[in-house]
Amino acid sequence: MIEAIATAAELAFVRSETHFADASRAAGLCRRLQLAGATPLNAGGSAAQNYVLLSDIDHGDRMWGALWELRAEPGVNTAFAERVMPQCPLLSAERGRAIVSPVGLQAPANSAWVCMGIDLSRFLRHDGVVDEPALKRCLETCVDVGEALHDCLAWPSADMQHDAWLNRRLAIVMSGFGDLLRMKGMAPADNESLRYLNQLLLWLRMNAQSRSRAIAMQAEPLPAISLSDPSHGLPRGSIREDWRRRWREAVRATLVRHRNLVVISPWSLFPTDARAHYEYAELLPLLRHSDACAFKRNLSIEHWNFNQFKHFHQRARAVLKQRVATSQIAEHA
Repeated sequence: MIEAIATAAELAFVRSETHFADASRAAGLCRRLQLAGATPLNAGGSAAQNYVLLSDIDHGDRMWGALWELRAEPGVNTAFAERVMPQCPLLSAERGRAIVSPVGLQAPANSAWVCMGIDLSRFLRHDGVVDEPALKRCLETCVDVGEALHDCLAWPSADMQHDAWLNRRLAIVMSGFGDLLRMKGMAPADNESLRYLNQLLLWLRMNAQSRSRAIAMQAEPLPAISLSDPSHGLPRGSIREDWRRRWREAVRATLVRHRNLVVISPWSLFPTDARAHYEYAELLPLLRHSDACAFKRNLSIEHWNFNQFKHFHQRARAVLKQRVATSQIAEHA
């Protein structure tokens, strides 16, 4: 069945290959993450998963039917976030044609990511209010520890090592959206629920970016930003100096230390039951806050009918395309 859809989508296989070059320091950093309420996701391997990468081309109901019939197959996932977005608007969006374990992150080939997870539902107090100070400390710890872990990881190839130096990518995987709503007694179809989670994600993105910017102000600039200066290709003279001045002003206004920060899985929108309740698909607009998406699915969608399966994926892809249309200054890669 997998081979039957090979002409309509690509198949990606996941293996975890990174390891820590400084194991003792990495262990301490991972412990720091855990104490803050986050989960390190790079350590340890994961079971092999198959990912069907959907293209922007809709091949009709025949393709959707083949994918729908695979919905209960263990270890088979669909992925459809073709573009990975940067935190800095001076950098371009990138094509995501590979999968990074252990969370099924769709990303550029040979890209190097430090992954960690935050379950938002863990920060809900007994009075039904999110503990924002604790959540902010956890998020800032993720950025700080992720920055340090980049210096502890030994990447399996020269291309990945170069990408780690160039982009210092972090994947802070946000989860627990459905669980958070359920614990607060909020219905996913209510506009207030989407508005509440939307504001929470905007706040999280702002704080993650602010922390990354603070690190960039103390450390050297992200090499990807420095190397993107368009004045490098211009001849000497007033035009080049004017471009260089404008670029430096733009860099000062948008500087970050990490090309990517926030990752969301479409499956984290559902409560962590064995079965995905379709009404939580109303939360799909939240995906527009992601730099990248993770697609490993631990929920059952065996009970979804064909139309539910198809419409969920089509709506999710439409939301992710909106990110490209509204947030880029640089030319797309």
